[in-house]
Amino acid sequence: MSSTDYGISARRRALNIIWTAAGEYGFEPAFMAFSQDGKPDLYMNSIIGYVRKWYDREIMQELFDTIGSSFMRESFDGILWIGLENCAFEREVGERPVLAEMRLACAEAFFEQQFTRSRQQWMAQNSLVYALQSARWNTVLGRGPGLANPRERKLFEELTYSGEWDARQIAEHTFQILHRYFHFSREHADRTFLLRLKNRFASFTSRLLPSRVMRTEDLTFARDGAGNGVITARKSKNAGPLTAAAEENNRIYIESCFGLPLYTREESTQIEELLCTGGHKDCHIYFTEGRQAAAGNADIHAADASSSDALIQKTILSAQAQSERNRIHFKEKRHFYENCITRLAQQIRNALLVYPQPAKLTSRAGQIAPEQIWRAVRLNDERIFTDSFEDEQPDFSVDLLLDASASRLQSQEMIAAQAYVIARSLRLCKVPVQVCSFLSLRGYTVMRRFCGYEDSDKDDRIFDYFVAGWNRDGLAVKGVGHMMQSSPAGNRLLILLTDASPNDDRRLLPDRSNGHHISRDYSGEAGVEDTAAEVRTLRKSGIQVMAILNGEDGSTEAARKIYGDDFVRIENIRHLSDAVGNLLLRKIEKLTL
Repeated sequence: MSSTDYGISARRRALNIIWTAAGEYGFEPAFMAFSQDGKPDLYMNSIIGYVRKWYDREIMQELFDTIGSSFMRESFDGILWIGLENCAFEREVGERPVLAEMRLACAEAFFEQQFTRSRQQWMAQNSLVYALQSARWNTVLGRGPGLANPRERKLFEELTYSGEWDARQIAEHTFQILHRYFHFSREHADRTFLLRLKNRFASFTSRLLPSRVMRTEDLTFARDGAGNGVITARKSKNAGPLTAAAEENNRIYIESCFGLPLYTREESTQIEELLCTGGHKDCHIYFTEGRQAAAGNADIHAADASSSDALIQKTILSAQAQSERNRIHFKEKRHFYENCITRLAQQIRNALLVYPQPAKLTSRAGQIAPEQIWRAVRLNDERIFTDSFEDEQPDFSVDLLLDASASRLQSQEMIAAQAYVIARSLRLCKVPVQVCSFLSLRGYTVMRRFCGYEDSDKDDRIFDYFVAGWNRDGLAVKGVGHMMQSSPAGNRLLILLTDASPNDDRRLLPDRSNGHHISRDYSGEAGVEDTAAEVRTLRKSGIQVMAILNGEDGSTEAARKIYGDDFVRIENIRHLSDAVGNLLLRKIEKLTL
């Protein structure tokens, strides 16, 4: 097992240690700690949990994110955790005296590994992070820090964070240290070639440390050819394809969390070949209705290690709990939401009256139909004319696509209720509606269909909406475009409930035809650009696309780049009916009916 490979069972143990120390279960920690032999580091994972327990989460996450913007982040992470170890220990040890024994054992283990270290690992001993770690554990064992360099001694002294500090003091002190010793600016993270090269070396040497605290966002969890669980640095997966075993493990994970696939393996492969192209070539797309496998399913039993994974079970239970919260929220405000449905339905009817849809039938009077003249000659049928009347059945369908990434965590009940209001209003006007959500995880964009065009009795499944992971908006737009091919109507409308902030952990592959010669993070301008391109493609195929932004979530500038003027921001839920009604009115007017 290499220095960056750790078992899935080890990951579960590390998570349980962190959750237990934090006194909170189910969250995804920003960091995890493993020893050189791939085992979870009991003491340092406990420290990670205590940091979660004692310090303001928003301030600490801002600190982690800011440091993460630097190409020296692995070195900075190592330095940061030397300081955090000290203050978290001092804060917790009063309540948990056994922590002092755990700290001593960790210090002893650090130096014991010197005797089994490889030549490459001895090279890592010369790194600054190693020297500072060694100094910390020396002092824990009652010895001097052993630092000969005056600058390193001074830095080490400043890393003795006090247990009396709060999160803000920790963050400010850390930024001062990084600025004084490394010229790091929180406003302008350096991204020069030399720093990239330096960070690659830092990354190499830090992997060789006896114990390593790593960002979970830089880890991906899979299985090797022998069926053993492994954890590898996430960034490495962009350097080449995953193994077949790793791909299969990820597929099983997605299926276990989000439900059985809509399509067979062969059909799914064909769809991916059609949709996962260009910058999405190394990605997958997974269609589901959320149905879980029945007990005894052979495929699930073949992967019993994954199906029993605590995180999978946690995801399923969290989804069930969120579904219940969504329903309770709607029930508590049922009168308000039913009024919204009534009001929006009336606005849609008004729009249909203003822009009627003529239907032609054969008649004994009206405009002559040359193609029907033979009927008069041969059949003595006088119905050789056509007459038109205003059809009560609209000739368009509407698809709702809900962003289900973790960025919508605080708005789940509201989004589910809004989607239900829109869907029910449209169905009352006899407009076919399909409602789906999307999120991205482990390279899969998961498209979940709650109800189809003909499923008027299944709209309450919208309340099963829950969020997780990332959002690869461009691929999701391609996916919903594929699903809209089954529309029974001649005209199609797509409404996205989104924050217009594409963000995925899988990078966009190089696209030389568009002038992009290197891969790019799927976020910011690159994510917006990709999503806008896919929206334009849908529009060229005849689909009308619009978006709804909720409250203060999302960027108006990004939404305008993606959707043009075809979006609306709903600042207050009371404005839902009017905002959506006006948006639909504009779109219905443009339909070719």
